[in-house]
Amino acid sequence: MQQPFVSVFLGISLDGCIAGENGDLSWLAELAPDTPEATGYTQLMEQVDTLLIGRTTYDAVLGFEPWPYAGKRVAVLSHRDFAPRHGEERCEGSVREVLARLAEAGCRHVYIDGGAVIRAALREGVIDSLTLSVLPVVLGKGVRLFEDGLPRSDWRLNGTRQLPSGVVQLRYEKR
Repeated sequence: MQQPFVSVFLGISLDGCIAGENGDLSWLAELAPDTPEATGYTQLMEQVDTLLIGRTTYDAVLGFEPWPYAGKRVAVLSHRDFAPRHGEERCEGSVREVLARLAEAGCRHVYIDGGAVIRAALREGVIDSLTLSVLPVVLGKGVRLFEDGLPRSDWRLNGTRQLPSGVVQLRYEKR
């Protein structure tokens, strides 16, 4: 069975952070007031049938009202149990193994979110599309997307655009 198409879509600071100290995400809304329609997020979510997210990201979005993934299958990569509130499922294993199980279940387009899961997916070479919205801020400290030890991966720039807020969006496809 073929692996589903895998997309990553996230905001990142000029110095490579996807979250500030202690996982702070407030800077994203402050500096990128663009609507989900303007960023392309809405269009992406119309194509995605499944989300694969990390436990830290899951815990963060549980506080969002309304639940941002209504109508989507949500798989949470976690070693710890939790009580699903919106039909989410817990899964374990490598990202590649989880994607294979999702493919067997009929998933065709998976959106991956969460720093640890994205880094694992980069290590395993399973990401097909990477969209980075670069916000005009240097955080200095925080959760970095790219860390030492990631293997080389080659990408082709598929598009760029500047959003009304000044955010620059870079869209890459895996070579």
